[in-house]
Amino acid sequence: MNLLGKMFILLIFVLSITFMVWSVVIFMTPPGTKDKEKEVSERLQKAQSFAKQQTESRDDMVRKLNEEISNRAVAISTLTVKVDELDKENKKSRDDLMLLNEQKEQRMGDVKRLNTAMAEARTEVDGLRKDLQTVQKDWASEYSDLVAKVDEAHSLAIKLANYRSVGERLAKDYRDATEVLIKHGWQPEDKLQNSVTPKGIHGTITEVRPNGWVEISIGSDSGIAEGHRLDVVRNVDGRSSYIGRIEVVRAEADCSAARILPEYRRGTIQQDDIVENIKVNKLAVKY
Repeated sequence: MNLLGKMFILLIFVLSITFMVWSVVIFMTPPGTKDKEKEVSERLQKAQSFAKQQTESRDDMVRKLNEEISNRAVAISTLTVKVDELDKENKKSRDDLMLLNEQKEQRMGDVKRLNTAMAEARTEVDGLRKDLQTVQKDWASEYSDLVAKVDEAHSLAIKLANYRSVGERLAKDYRDATEVLIKHGWQPEDKLQNSVTPKGIHGTITEVRPNGWVEISIGSDSGIAEGHRLDVVRNVDGRSSYIGRIEVVRAEADCSAARILPEYRRGTIQQDDIVENIKVNKLAVKY
């Protein structure tokens, strides 16, 4: 039972008491008491008027109460809808929070793996730095050795130039002496006469044999004789590279056979390599 029903029952109860009291007063009033009856009648009218006012007030209160109940019902319905919406938003927020937590865990895992990779890379870089320092030390040592060898090579080139200069003078002296001997009827030995390689020799390798022998495109017509030593070079992109040295073992008019001297080998002699008597300045450049 709601508040309105309780108020209505209370009002009926009050009116019932009022009428009952009024009835008792009427029946207990002695005859001849018209003034009192009139007074009671007036009181009754006042009571009825008061009851009517109270009924109207009750009806007005009931109407207002119903309106308030209706308004509150609408407000409750609106609040219920809002609560449902908030529940949905709350659920969505919880789902989003769970997704963010999962993403956070994934990012933390990625960061952990990245830190591990960075630590490994740092270790590798430290190792490479140490290797680089070692290589730099080795390079410095090898460079020092190379400088020493280059200095030694230049010194040897200078000595070789001196030796060749002496050899050329000796050859000239020998030729002069040979001419003098020939004029006086003496015949010099051919082996000694052919030991010095003439200048300006230039030819090519025409054939390379597997037994360490080669054939060249120049012979006795170019001044080549048995025992002459010639240098072998190769031109690549306009630059000459020293390959080795050969010694003539048989000379014909336009070609010769020679053997490869292994102690001078700097590479594999191939067909079309150049054969010449290298000048001292070229040899110095090579070393």
